[in-house]
Amino acid sequence: MRIKKYIFIGILLLNFSNFIFAQNYNDAYRLSEQTIDFDAKTLAFGNSSIASFGNFSSALINPAGLATIKKSLLNFGINTNSFKNNGVMFNSSIGSEKSNNNTNQFGLVFPLPTKKGSAVIAFGYNQANDYNAFVKFDGFNSGTNSMIQELTNDNDDLAYELYLSYPTYKPNGDYDGDETNINGRLNQSGSIDEQGSLNSWVMSGAFEISKNVFIGGTLNLLSGNYKRNRSYWEDDVNNFYNGYLDPQDSSTFDFQSFYLNDIVDWEISGYDFRLGLLYKMNEMLNFGATIKFPTNYTISEVYSVYGESEFADAGYYVEYPGNEYEYGISSPMEISGGVSASLPFVNLNAGLKFIDYSQLEFTDGFDDNDLDDKNAEIIEYLENVVNYNFGAEITLPYPAMKLRGGFIYHPSPFIGDVSDYDKKYFTAGIGLPLSKNLIIDFAYLHGWWNNFGDNYGTNLSRFNQEITLNKFGITINYIFM
Repeated sequence: MRIKKYIFIGILLLNFSNFIFAQNYNDAYRLSEQTIDFDAKTLAFGNSSIASFGNFSSALINPAGLATIKKSLLNFGINTNSFKNNGVMFNSSIGSEKSNNNTNQFGLVFPLPTKKGSAVIAFGYNQANDYNAFVKFDGFNSGTNSMIQELTNDNDDLAYELYLSYPTYKPNGDYDGDETNINGRLNQSGSIDEQGSLNSWVMSGAFEISKNVFIGGTLNLLSGNYKRNRSYWEDDVNNFYNGYLDPQDSSTFDFQSFYLNDIVDWEISGYDFRLGLLYKMNEMLNFGATIKFPTNYTISEVYSVYGESEFADAGYYVEYPGNEYEYGISSPMEISGGVSASLPFVNLNAGLKFIDYSQLEFTDGFDDNDLDDKNAEIIEYLENVVNYNFGAEITLPYPAMKLRGGFIYHPSPFIGDVSDYDKKYFTAGIGLPLSKNLIIDFAYLHGWWNNFGDNYGTNLSRFNQEITLNKFGITINYIFM
């Protein structure tokens, strides 16, 4: 073991930009990003049913819609996701793909006996967010920068313990920081594998407060997990570094490669509450509105790091097992409104949602100065957005079925992002009544958007992402006659 005067900055405070911690606005946004996962009917409708008559998903979109349900309902839904990502770095592209299947919803809806109007309660489960994603990147960085240099500039012990940097001293013998003979010109490659989900356990109720005016509320208990596993390499493919990285250590002759694997593992819990209003103006028009109050999350996190270095005649590794710690995040309030028009054989829906993402905040788990810095970053980088949802349904008398289509538009909340980073989705589906009390709904969604990530620094080792998402959903609805 080499000896130097260590600087105990802690591995958890490494600054590896968007994908390496410390925690930042990207992590807060991950928890408040809008879901697209509902039952197949709602998804095929472009999730635009804020002013429509109810089904179980009304508990999450507009709980007042539950009060229009006249018979008890049981539903069960599954979906499959195909996530494709083309990673482009230094004019080199590589494709990746990831698929998964899951149960995304089950619910029970019970109308209660009333002398006048209606009252309905609902219980169940809905997958609020699917975090599964994957990206690969591989390209030669001809610039004079690298993660090895970034670690060394931060006097981080990881580079030192892998023999990639060495200590320097002042004339009086005091430690004067680390240096490395690496000066860029390395091939950089890697992958980021994300998995997990955020799940909502739903308790909802609604009633008709006066003729054609309905109100409702929903309490969601949230639980879930998120895991991000990154593998990253820097390789001397052109043999630039065939001397000694440390002039005082012969084992550092002829540098070959550097490998980093870091894993972020979350356990998520939280709760939120929303209120909804639905007004049936006449037989043709409905209007709806909801308020979702801020969601309070508690994150239990473990962050671990493993690194390797390889030389011509030697190799080194180091492992930092993670410790668990907790912090809190609060998401912003959401305000939604929409309209539904029922025409002969056609139903048209439209909805919008206002969210001010600058109101995201870290609430606890850090000292006051760190907390202030993190929340100041949120205000600096995030802004408010308006999400749009549109949907249409055509009823065919023969064969008996409903044809549906929709469009979902979620603008990027990051200040300065162009429209390429906005999430766009087309949806389609059909509803098949197999009998009076059994209905099967099918849905398909196609989404596309761009993204980017920085391995370190800002736009020094950036990989751009061209993402497409295809989702298929099936929901079985049983109506108790």
